[in-house]
Amino acid sequence: MTTPMRQQYLSLKSQHADCILLFRLGDFYETFDDDARVVARVCDVVLTSRPVGNDQRVPLAGVPYHAVDVYIAKLVEAGYRVAIAEQVSEPGKGLVEREVRRVVTKGTVVDPGMLDERRNNYLMAVVLGRRGTNAGIAYCDITTGEFAATQTNAASHEEVEQRIGEEISRLQPSELIHVEWEPRQSTIHGLIDQVHPLLSTVESWQVEPETAEASLKRHFGVSSLDGYGLHGRPEAMRAAAAVLAYITEMQPGAREQMTDLHAYELGEFMTLDESTRRNLELTETMRGGAMEGSLLGVLGETLTPMGSRLLRRWINQPLLDVAAINRRLDAVQGFVDNTLLRLDVRGMLRNFGDLERWTNRTMQKTALPRDLVGIREVLRLLPELEERLTDWRLENRDSARDGAFAPESPNLPISNLQSPNLFPDCSPVLALLDSALADDPPANLATPGLIRPGFDAELDGLVDKSRHAKEWIANLEQAERQRLDIKSLKVGYNKVFGYYIEVTRTHLDKVPAEYIRKQTIANGERFITPDLKEYETLVLNADERRVEIEQQLFAEVCAQVAAHGVKLMQLAQAIAEVDVFAALGEVALMRRYVRPDVDEGPCIEIVAGRHPVVELTLTDEPFVPNDTSLAPESAVQIITGPNMSGKSTYLRQTALITLMAQVGSFVPADRARIGVVDRIFTRLGASDEIHRGQSTFMVEMVETANILNHATNRSLLMLDEIGRGTSTYDG
Repeated sequence: MTTPMRQQYLSLKSQHADCILLFRLGDFYETFDDDARVVARVCDVVLTSRPVGNDQRVPLAGVPYHAVDVYIAKLVEAGYRVAIAEQVSEPGKGLVEREVRRVVTKGTVVDPGMLDERRNNYLMAVVLGRRGTNAGIAYCDITTGEFAATQTNAASHEEVEQRIGEEISRLQPSELIHVEWEPRQSTIHGLIDQVHPLLSTVESWQVEPETAEASLKRHFGVSSLDGYGLHGRPEAMRAAAAVLAYITEMQPGAREQMTDLHAYELGEFMTLDESTRRNLELTETMRGGAMEGSLLGVLGETLTPMGSRLLRRWINQPLLDVAAINRRLDAVQGFVDNTLLRLDVRGMLRNFGDLERWTNRTMQKTALPRDLVGIREVLRLLPELEERLTDWRLENRDSARDGAFAPESPNLPISNLQSPNLFPDCSPVLALLDSALADDPPANLATPGLIRPGFDAELDGLVDKSRHAKEWIANLEQAERQRLDIKSLKVGYNKVFGYYIEVTRTHLDKVPAEYIRKQTIANGERFITPDLKEYETLVLNADERRVEIEQQLFAEVCAQVAAHGVKLMQLAQAIAEVDVFAALGEVALMRRYVRPDVDEGPCIEIVAGRHPVVELTLTDEPFVPNDTSLAPESAVQIITGPNMSGKSTYLRQTALITLMAQVGSFVPADRARIGVVDRIFTRLGASDEIHRGQSTFMVEMVETANILNHATNRSLLMLDEIGRGTSTYDG
């Protein structure tokens, strides 16, 4: 016979069998059975046991409630899903009611302590088409509200796999959703060797075309999805519905800030497969996975979290549109040409926090006081930044390029240098937060002091009552000392007895009759009086009611801020772009980069090019620059030389300079002209595949075949010592 609490636990566990269930018991979250063994191992806590009836004991491991986020982070990082069961009724007679209030997975984390502010945390879904030659891909970051989908159509199943793999490599999702019992789900497993996301599933009925369409229409409140670019893209629609269904199950509140869906084409960006990203070390090094030593480490002079995330995205998806590339270069040029502007703007940006994720938490109804404080500080700083940029635009109205500070997102209110407003108008939000939020509110919602005096009349009345009662209690000590001639008398407070009057043993003979003895202590007695209890009740009731009202007002303020969420997100994106442009301008001047000429031509001409990463590692000698000239009449070049002469560095240097130009960055060279390339292929190493049982020769032939199958006349190919064999015959 199991106990009622055990039955309650087993019922909740059966509903979340794939999760580690944290079961709230007083001041601890307890885990049982196999979950307890996992928690003890991963979180390094003691494994013990607990009786559950009839001399039966089960494994038990617990963590304190006030530190639970630390342990959740460890479990999520280790690849586990975590369900948190909270007490939803007051402790009293009988069993306390409990419900699972949230489920945390790698792709649905919202707690700032579990996130890297410099990178997006993507949840991605892949739905394979029934014909085998198409697939839907969708992804979102619930901490920023970004939500996008695409469909790949190809001539063969192998080509579909290739394109899915390239998107997985580009996005580096923390969690990947696929359809449960999908016939070809092994395809998904074969595409994640390098990224290793948490694999999750949705049921097949949730992504049936009719169900998927109805789900998305209901979410966006529309009668047609054509306005979201999903017409003729049924698999993209199904993938987007898979993301939405999964979020609804795991983090229902996260749906609120997913206000838009961007349908994109895979052909909008340069194609880079996982091997190329790894070989070029775009965002992390091959050895150690560190940002320092990668291209992102060189260009990463951004000062805001959203700027850091945006720069990472740009590096991972270089543009193909020449006009868009030149608009970015125009903006960078503005900061290169005006040192005072760059220094002023970057000085201001240092004080800007993560507006994007703070706003997101208000929209998810998970905001804490620090989130609203952060939003308020950004909005207070914004006018100075806007004024500085606007002054520069007016000063350079005639000479500046039209593209400077033009946004990447067409829905932002910055279209050109003549735009009246550089940033969306969020002044109502600032006015609200200035009037509602205290200057220095407490960190948690259970402590009084959140709301500014004057914002709410009822709250002000309670604060006055509490203050008056506390002043009476504070004055009581001095008054009683004088009245009774007991200099050591003091008024104190504890959670058990409330307020009390303490008299030492030597003065007990002076205690008046109206004092009521409450507690005997080592050196005296503690007393209460009817008046003291009356004022204590006033204080405690007023403070308790004050917390209730402040929490209610805080929720209302959050809701009003969330109503401006779309504008705040647009503002965050605009600030991020300014941050990236200013950072690229800073790097260009620090590293002596030049603006590349980017066009549709078939040539790549680089004069005195340098490897952007390697040149920074040379402290004792300068980097020796090299020229590159690739044109239709010299499209194939063979580089020869002895070992350690820099051949591989030269290959990577050419690829990186080309990629940097299409990102919109200045490049390390004396002069560069870049004809846009649609793909970069690299065949530079085989170590990762060798330990999987393939010979160097086999790996090189497979990758070369892939290059030949997918390269176009606009592709850039880098082959390093191709054809090395394990024997003379193989070679």
